[in-house]
Amino acid sequence: MFSNTPAQPETQIAGQHSGKPVTITPQAEPIYRELAKLAQSGNYWAQITVNGINQLAAGRLHQNNIFIKPGAAHRGGTEEFVVILPGCKVTAEKLANDGYKILHFEADLNYSELVDRQERPGLYKASPWEDEWRTHRRKKGTITTNNDRLVAICDSGYGQPDTAANSAAPRIAEAPFSGGNFRLNSNGFDLHYTPGERRIGGLKSYKRAIRPLQNQELHGSALLLARTMYEARDLKGIGWVSEFGGSAILTQALRILADQDVKLEKHTAFLVRPTTSPNEAVKAAHAAGLKLDRKFSKTDKLDIIGNRDQLELIYNRLKHEKDRHGSYSLAKATADVVEHGKSLHGGGAFAGTLAAAAGLVISAPAPAAAAAFLTALGKATTIAGSAVGIGKIGNSMVRAWLPKHHDKIKSKF
Repeated sequence: MFSNTPAQPETQIAGQHSGKPVTITPQAEPIYRELAKLAQSGNYWAQITVNGINQLAAGRLHQNNIFIKPGAAHRGGTEEFVVILPGCKVTAEKLANDGYKILHFEADLNYSELVDRQERPGLYKASPWEDEWRTHRRKKGTITTNNDRLVAICDSGYGQPDTAANSAAPRIAEAPFSGGNFRLNSNGFDLHYTPGERRIGGLKSYKRAIRPLQNQELHGSALLLARTMYEARDLKGIGWVSEFGGSAILTQALRILADQDVKLEKHTAFLVRPTTSPNEAVKAAHAAGLKLDRKFSKTDKLDIIGNRDQLELIYNRLKHEKDRHGSYSLAKATADVVEHGKSLHGGGAFAGTLAAAAGLVISAPAPAAAAAFLTALGKATTIAGSAVGIGKIGNSMVRAWLPKHHDKIKSKF
């Protein structure tokens, strides 16, 4: 049987005066209204979500922000797609009049509480405390309003922001514009934290590592970072430094800003041992107008992902930076190609040394047997209580493939 109750009309929520109309179904409207109230009260993640809906009306939502549901074609050729926003997934449909209809909200209205419990991405201030770093969440998602501020974008897998800050601190000090540990300990830094059980990218997630813009799981975190970067756009000398898988979040955030024609011409960036494509990162940095240092990334000779497309990165830097002040000249590009070649040669020779030392035949970095060997090596180091005991080869292997363990040992000296 069919009900005689007339269907409730859809409500237009954006595009009333300009742009493309955006309507919303009665089923989805209550959640949208709650998000709008949170946004009006100053909740910055809700503001990003509501703004993302308004971008549909303005026609500015880029294809990297959405994915098409397979098999979702409707009569007339329209398709459903999902917009990924902080704490929210929005299912929408493009209409024949170029407008959009919001079909469904999958929103977590307790998102703020989850951020408070460090279970969702957030921005933190990291300050030295005795021999460690302590973090405090920045509730408005904005960095310290000082010129030349350093901001770390950390990998996942740390468990809590304090742990991430202690691991990230010595790494961001390696950025050429950081001023080293002295400046870091004097001024502290800000930390963009992304929770998660696994690290981002690397050989175990090879497809995502070489295509960081397509990793939908990171999009909410990247949107929050993009907003933080946007709010800091007028500050001078801000340095955005990613460590390991934080390179994917930084890449996505820069691309989001570039797609909105936002330029960060007073800022710079650096990647410390990226586990996602550094070439994608440098292209996003160019698109967002950042001024890059002589070096854009630091890798270990055994970092397969970090070294994978360095030649493409060098070419892109030469193409886009050669006519700028402090330009990346042909001579610099040539020197980097030579240095990269030496690194690859050293990595190949090093793998052979590892095979001889471990009795292994290595066809790819860190296979199961090699990982077990390195773990045993690391335990032996802990027992010995000395980084010297493992020798030059062992130290290099632990640094490359067991970085957390290496940092723990290094901190004792």
